[in-house]
Amino acid sequence: MIQLQSILLPDKSVCEISELYYHKKGNRIDYNGYFNLFYVEKRKKYTDIENLKISICLCGYEKLVLVHDGIDIREVKLEPKSHKEYLIDFPYGDYDKGCFWFALYEDKSLLEKSVNGYFGTEPIGFIPRRINIGIDICTFRREEYVARNLKQLKEKILSNPSLEVSKHIGIYIIDNGRTLQDCNAVQLIVRECRDKITIVPNINAGGAGGFTRGMIEVLKKRDTEHFTHILLMDDDAVVEPDLLVRIYGFLSTVKEIWKDITIGGALLREDYPYLLLCAGEWWKKGKTVNTEANLDVRTLLASSSKYLTGTGNEYDGQYSGWWCCCYSLNVVRSDNMPIPLFIHRDDIEFGLRNAKYGITFLNGVGVWHRGFEYSIDANSYYDVRNTLIELAINKEKDKKMIAIKMVLKLSLLSAIRLTYKEADLVYRGVVDFLRGPAWLYGQKPGKLNTEIREMACQMYSIENLKKFLSEEEYLLVKQQIEVYERIIGNDITIPIKLPKTKATIWHYLTFNGWILPAKQKHIKVISTSESPFDAFREKTVVWYELTNGKVYLTKRHYKELFRILWLCVKSIVILCGSFDKAASDYQKHIGDITTQAAWEKYLELN
Repeated sequence: MIQLQSILLPDKSVCEISELYYHKKGNRIDYNGYFNLFYVEKRKKYTDIENLKISICLCGYEKLVLVHDGIDIREVKLEPKSHKEYLIDFPYGDYDKGCFWFALYEDKSLLEKSVNGYFGTEPIGFIPRRINIGIDICTFRREEYVARNLKQLKEKILSNPSLEVSKHIGIYIIDNGRTLQDCNAVQLIVRECRDKITIVPNINAGGAGGFTRGMIEVLKKRDTEHFTHILLMDDDAVVEPDLLVRIYGFLSTVKEIWKDITIGGALLREDYPYLLLCAGEWWKKGKTVNTEANLDVRTLLASSSKYLTGTGNEYDGQYSGWWCCCYSLNVVRSDNMPIPLFIHRDDIEFGLRNAKYGITFLNGVGVWHRGFEYSIDANSYYDVRNTLIELAINKEKDKKMIAIKMVLKLSLLSAIRLTYKEADLVYRGVVDFLRGPAWLYGQKPGKLNTEIREMACQMYSIENLKKFLSEEEYLLVKQQIEVYERIIGNDITIPIKLPKTKATIWHYLTFNGWILPAKQKHIKVISTSESPFDAFREKTVVWYELTNGKVYLTKRHYKELFRILWLCVKSIVILCGSFDKAASDYQKHIGDITTQAAWEKYLELN
């Protein structure tokens, strides 16, 4: 049989939240958690499979029940006292939508219980496709993450010959930091896996350069390794290795008309492992649109929702982040490479450029990653520059006005937050965008990134506040931070659930209090996950990142306010005068810097 998806259980090394795998009531256990549902509509539409079976080895259970959308459809008596394998047919032909799962009834007289198996199909009426996947992992000095994920892939996939996919993958770690050669944990796994894992030293060209280097490596081995697809994955994510089983099973059975469809990756939050941040996003008018952010997939209602199980969004501009995204090598080609954007928006641009091939998302194909809340760093530069480039080459209407509104908003937000250096990054992003694609391609990416990072606000440890504050002020800050920690306690969902300060007409009329007197002798600690309008009339603000405990101290200065307003005026003037010319330049010449030959020169490979 073709293995389509494994039956998964909570795993300390991956995820221990049982509701993501099953729900138990009395002696009945329904394996209807997010990871164990079988989506019918997507298989019917995209694949050739005509039957569905469950191959399962059980001990300690007296009965198995097949279920469709909460309705029991078949019961199978079991032999609870022995480890026995069962092959059970689902009535696949009777349903077109919804979800299949199975339930088990425990034999409470027996202590030993085990469940092991998978959903599969017999290839009747079609020949399984020959699939080989090159896995492209880009990393920059995150040895611990790389070692952990390689260990998982080795133990659960590469060292498991019973899984067909174990014979059809090759892993390429693109090492932008050139540090993995000194990491013993990584090197040990590479040696143990012999020719299955390749470490590729690369210049620091950001995520865009790292992933593209992986694309080049896979394309070079296309003929010898018979690669058909490439799977892009972030280095700093927690991986469920069964995503490879699911991708391989899907691609092996996919219909001819969908042979080049992209399989996008869902994103679950590493800090809140049961919250699905997204399973596909849209890019509209310069903004990322996510209609179902932070979906709690512990519940059957959420994990079996139309948003996750349905079809119909294949061609409507949906894209996947490169934390996990599988492309056909008929899409990733030597004449169709990403733009050298370093970081941010590279996956959006490439996804939209190739939207004509279609995209879908499968449960269990994704990773856990930290959230993308606002952070005080250099990313404002890349967000602005790269969004402007995307606007320039996209077919958005009123793109110049969208660009002006975006730049104006981000600049003014830096004044509201009192994070003045961000306005400099926004302005620099505008200026560098207008330099055009030839300038972009001509940069040394690592050198430019260092320059941009030095322009940004620098966060530091709480202890460092002692250098800038009196003892009394420092104690006041510590007290407020302790309040944050006390509120959060053990409930890690609180930062998401806490209501945010909404801007009122009073905030706008007073420009968040700038035209009013500041609060004297007052310091306010504000989490970076909260509203910037919490800085209303504050004289001194300490921005606090909950995830890493770092802070940034800033104060109200009218000189900085007027400087930001001047930067806003300059940005609008130059965008009004030069945006159309720059957009035309990108449209005409972006193809010159998105070829394999151009990238090899950019990455100093020749």
